[in-house]
Amino acid sequence: MRVRIKLYRDSQFLIREFDVEPGPNHTILDVLFYLKENQDPTLSFRSMCRSGICGTCSVKVNGNAVLACKTKVGSFTEPILIEPIDNLPVIKDLVVEHKSLFERLRRLKVWYEPLNYNLQAYRTNPLVDKSFKCIACGLCDSSCPVFLTNPDFAGPMALSRAYKISQDPRNSKREEVLLRIRDGKIELCTHCKNCSMVCPMAVMPETIIKFEESELLKRGLLFPPTPNGFDFF
Repeated sequence: MRVRIKLYRDSQFLIREFDVEPGPNHTILDVLFYLKENQDPTLSFRSMCRSGICGTCSVKVNGNAVLACKTKVGSFTEPILIEPIDNLPVIKDLVVEHKSLFERLRRLKVWYEPLNYNLQAYRTNPLVDKSFKCIACGLCDSSCPVFLTNPDFAGPMALSRAYKISQDPRNSKREEVLLRIRDGKIELCTHCKNCSMVCPMAVMPETIIKFEESELLKRGLLFPPTPNGFDFF
């Protein structure tokens, strides 16, 4: 099998080709380790758990944003092109800088402000439960077209993770979280559903963003989009 990898070396991108013979159950990450151990020891990529729960091995394969450890080689036709994910600065080869992801989480203060007492019972909805499954892999943000024109957008990862603390009764600052969600320019979301399609944990960020927008509209914290005035209809 011919594998092509988009490498970042000396401030420029280049494509290197390799020949490998993967087994039917080998993953993209297995191929990367094989290449590093047998053909190019300088190849750089990230991985940690190899179980699809840490999110560090995010890459693009034939244009699809995936977790390398969860993706079988047989899912793609030859030749396979492996690239770093989009919307994040590339450090070397397939390694990208995650700093902006965590800056957006800090901007929305996506953490709990605990109550001064314990709840004996509480209920959440299924979308809140999905929000807890986010592994911060960054695939959703990498697939979001809004970042191409407006880096001030909080992004699907931060917005979907913020949803749980805006709805969870164990958080004492739920109202403040809603204000921060509004300040994250949630209205810039185009609802293209790219984020939901690439999410390896089926968190469905675009659906969560819709629920957040509805909550903000209901409370008068967000206003419906105005007509474009182009008189197309």
